[in-house]
Amino acid sequence: MCKRSYKTLYDLPRCELTSPPIEGIIRWFGDIFRRLKTKHSYYTKYKAGDMRMKTKNMILIGIMAIEIIMISGCFEEKEQPETAEERPPKPPSSELPKGVLINEIPENADIIFDSVRHVLYNPDCLDEKYELKSNFINDPDCNRTIYTPEGRLAPLKQLFTMDLETGNVVQITNMDCFFITGQVIDSKTIMVNAICSDTDNNGKINDKDKPELYLLDLTTEEMDCLTCKFDLTSINNPDYSPVNGKIVFSAGTGRGMNNRLFTIDSNKNLDQLTNDSEYLDFDCSWSEDATKIVFSRLPEQAFPISIPSQVWLMDADGTNMKKMTDGGPNPHNENPHRGYPIGTDADPDLSPDNKKIVISRLKTGNGNAPFGIWELVVVDVDTGTEKVLDSQYANMIPEWKSGGILFIRQEVGNTNNATDIKQSLYIYSSGVFEELEKFPYNVFPVGAYGAHWIELKSREGHGTVCLFVFSFSAIFLFRT
Repeated sequence: MCKRSYKTLYDLPRCELTSPPIEGIIRWFGDIFRRLKTKHSYYTKYKAGDMRMKTKNMILIGIMAIEIIMISGCFEEKEQPETAEERPPKPPSSELPKGVLINEIPENADIIFDSVRHVLYNPDCLDEKYELKSNFINDPDCNRTIYTPEGRLAPLKQLFTMDLETGNVVQITNMDCFFITGQVIDSKTIMVNAICSDTDNNGKINDKDKPELYLLDLTTEEMDCLTCKFDLTSINNPDYSPVNGKIVFSAGTGRGMNNRLFTIDSNKNLDQLTNDSEYLDFDCSWSEDATKIVFSRLPEQAFPISIPSQVWLMDADGTNMKKMTDGGPNPHNENPHRGYPIGTDADPDLSPDNKKIVISRLKTGNGNAPFGIWELVVVDVDTGTEKVLDSQYANMIPEWKSGGILFIRQEVGNTNNATDIKQSLYIYSSGVFEELEKFPYNVFPVGAYGAHWIELKSREGHGTVCLFVFSFSAIFLFRT
């Protein structure tokens, strides 16, 4: 429509318009009125008789034009836009719909990860301008949305993707499930380790309930449970191989801690790989060619445990086992840190060429409190020689692909501000560490809990994704 700026009928064409057809009408009649005005004396003197009739006709046409213009809203004053100072802050957008939020993995997504970052959009974490509160972790209302009264995570962890080039993050799920990990199988399918039932009947779903393995179809939103029909407990560390179509994972049978390694396929054919009563087996992952499996073994012992776990390597069928590490040293005879013996070796993953293994090793519980220091260590498969990449922070759940070593880092800042306690995604490549999450998404416990490379066949000739997953040792990530 238009904004009134005229003073007389002759000024109508000065109307500021947003409707081209109305503008044409106004300009046409305005031109007629101007001609009448400038030639008034000529018509009065020489053609007075004819002009009376013509003038009546023109007045009638003018009245009709005014009615058209008024209907169009031209005579209505256009509301001026508000200035930034006058404009009230926008309220937060309505809640996300429940379920799966996208029908396929974004084309440029490089990483899939699980996080509770969505909690930062809760109104209890926003100020009167609907911006994140500056000290949201210590704010009572916001803190209640992050932690339960028992000190555990309150929100359900959901799945996200990240584009490394742009930093763009896309939320995949908003479901009534606690996602422990997700691994992309193809552009429309994710293998997930998730808790979707209140198995302890306490009225809520959280990490205390029983996890299962699922195939999540992004298009239909269906979750096909692969393990529900089996009597398995403590399911963790699933890793899918596109070479053989199998998932290797750790699970227990019956009661107690007696985890062994299993494989399962999409047809729910289950096979057990290990069954050594002297060990508990965790932290398993395939080699990229699916010929090897690397995993952690914890010697059987009474609780509280004092002997650290080791890293082992075996063939895909469970034969030719070889111990790669004995665990790290404990030079100061420290007590276990949060239940883990000093020297614990965890989260092993093979390099793309199968020549090296990256692990997370508990060096001490005295530094980087409360997380302790978990070194990032590379072990040579042939010689057993070790190279420490970092010995300052808690470096967890590494995954080694062509893009580098992807892992989670927990670190404590130099101030007493709770927002300086970090939990964030990192990449190590060519001797350089790069943080992928920025404030406020790198604040503990908001940051990622596990991350995995996305490598699909449709992308520049890369092989299908083969990803490492949530680790046994990552259990301590939860605040207790």
